[in-house]
This record gives sequence, structure tokens and C-alpha cells, in this order.
Amino acid sequence: MWRLACVRHWAHGWYTSLLSLLNFFVDDVNVGISGQHGWRWIMILEGLPTFVLGVASWRLLPDSPGTAYFLSPSEKSLMAIRHGRQSGYTTSASEFHWRDVRAGLKDWKIYAFCVGQFGADTMLYGYSTFLPTIIRGINPTYSTATVQVLTIPCYALGAISYLLAARLSDRQQRRGTYAVLFGLISIVGYAMLISNSSSGVHYAGCFLVAMGLYVVVGLPLAWLPANNPRYGKRTTATGLQLTVGNCSGIMASFVSD
Repeated sequence: MWRLACVRHWAHGWYTSLLSLLNFFVDDVNVGISGQHGWRWIMILEGLPTFVLGVASWRLLPDSPGTAYFLSPSEKSLMAIRHGRQSGYTTSASEFHWRDVRAGLKDWKIYAFCVGQFGADTMLYGYSTFLPTIIRGINPTYSTATVQVLTIPCYALGAISYLLAARLSDRQQRRGTYAVLFGLISIVGYAMLISNSSSGVHYAGCFLVAMGLYVVVGLPLAWLPANNPRYGKRTTATGLQLTVGNCSGIMASFVSD
């Protein structure tokens, strides 16, 4: 679970970087292929893979290692052994029980994680949405294409810092320590952005925000389910965490405006 979360956010950071590069190439296109404006092609190129993979996952994504068609019998056996070695693993814990769902709904720690995830995701959505606006505010003379290019290094650093933090956190089995430390780095970055300083200092602040942002958002997504070994409670905790966290996108549009 933890390593999957690590890969997911590493991929998200690079995806956002490549998306900024895509915006650079198509943003200045007035009328492009098939008479469609550049911004329409951005929507098409972003949405089409998501739609196709979303439909395909119903058939291609296995429900468990035992039903994974791409694993050999020895690999399936190895996965079963790894699951058996997980802390708190039992046959009963790996099955769905409604009592585990009720236990999750009554656990205050899950709601505490949800509140924290809401705050972290507010920063994520605000940063991702308004980073071009922030950079343009640093130097209003920048063209739209230049602004998009200048966002790429910020996202790339965020992806790299997350991978390194995930590696260290996994090795030391310490999640909260790294979440707090990298959260402080983002706070310093925002302090630089709101300070009365030069444009170079403001742009450096964008890097510091990205450096801590993905760590603060990503670690709890692996931390919470890892501490709930029972399947029913783990799925309840993850569902609540993601639902509450994603609702922050509503608030982020007002806070970061």
C-alpha cells in the first residue's frame, strides 16, 4: 500500500510537469487541427486517456493478486506470503465485515486524518490551479508560454522531493516526522511569496512550496490505511479521507483567489 502511494504521487508530480509542457506547446495555438482551438486540445488530450483507462480498468484491473492474470503462479504465491507478513493480517481481517465499517465510522483518529487531509489538499489545489497566476504576478511581462514553462521545474522538484521523502520514510517507518518537516518547508515558501522581496525570491518560494506540498499530501494517504489492517475499516478510512480531502477543491478556489 505504501509503495503504491509513493509511485502514485511520484507519477502525479511528473504528470503535472508534462502537462505544463503540453500547455506551453498548445496554448498559443489559435486554430489548430480540425479547427479546434488550443485550449480545446488540452481538454481532449487530458480527458481522453482518463476516460479510456477508466473504462478499461473494469476488465484489466484485478481484484486481488490471486486473480491477477499478469502474475505467474510463483509470483501470486509470493504476494500471498507478503500479505501474510503484514502487521495485523489474518484471514478474517482480509475479508469485508460490516462491523469493521462501523468501527471505522466511530474512530476519531480517522476523522482527524480527514481534517488534516482537507487542509493539505486545499494547499494542493490552490497551488496547482494558481501557480501560473503566481508566476505571472512575479513578472507581468511574461508571456503565457513562458509562464507555463516556468511551472515545470516547480512540479519536477515536487516529484523528486516526494520520492526521496517516501524512500526515507519507508525505510525508517516514520511518517509524521517527514510530513511535519516538509510542511514547514512549504510554510517558508509561502512566507517568501507574500514577503516584500524581489521576483527571484518569490520564484524561489514557489520551489519550496512544491518541495513540501506533495509530501504533506501524499504521506497520509499511505499512513492511514497502513494503520488499519482490517479490510473493512481500511476501505472506510480511505474512502472518508479521499472524500473529505477532495472537497477542499471547493474552498481552494476562494482561499487562493
